[in-house]
Amino acid sequence: MAGRNRALSTLAAESYNFNKSYSSVAEDKPCIFLSHISLDKAAVKGIADYIMEKADIDVYLDIHDDALQRAVNRGDSEEITALIERGITSSSHAMCLISEETIKSWWVPYELGYAKKSGKEISSLKLKGTVDLPDFLKIGTLIRGTKSLNKYVESIIRNHNLTKSCSDINESLESHINSNHPLDNILDWNA
Repeated sequence: MAGRNRALSTLAAESYNFNKSYSSVAEDKPCIFLSHISLDKAAVKGIADYIMEKADIDVYLDIHDDALQRAVNRGDSEEITALIERGITSSSHAMCLISEETIKSWWVPYELGYAKKSGKEISSLKLKGTVDLPDFLKIGTLIRGTKSLNKYVESIIRNHNLTKSCSDINESLESHINSNHPLDNILDWNA
């Protein structure tokens, strides 16, 4: 079983080929809102797929929210804001993906501020390479690479008493030694 992207409608989620088994989600299942700049779309999709597949944790990835994308296309700032807030509200955690491009985003600081005010657990995930963090990204858990992402995801699994064991994450760690890890092009390994 894999986690799902809560930004997808039920019909879309059932047909989304990544989610091999879709089911309705209990309200207490963790969900990570993935805050990012659109320039990092490929990286955020890779991170989302990894979290859903390896940890059976839901994510909210806005690029699959049809209502939000329509609001963006119309330039409807009020609806964009309301839909982002809905995504954060339906999540238990907020994770900001950090790259050199993130500082150019107007939405990332808003999303993290709203998540903090809403009492969500906040983390920042540094993408591959060296990135200087602005102060607003130094709050919460700093995730510096694949190993620390795996530890972070394991802590969510433990803290939410999920039936999923950490074996998939551990297998992922072990498989990196013998072959390429699915996040090698997105994250540093040992950080």
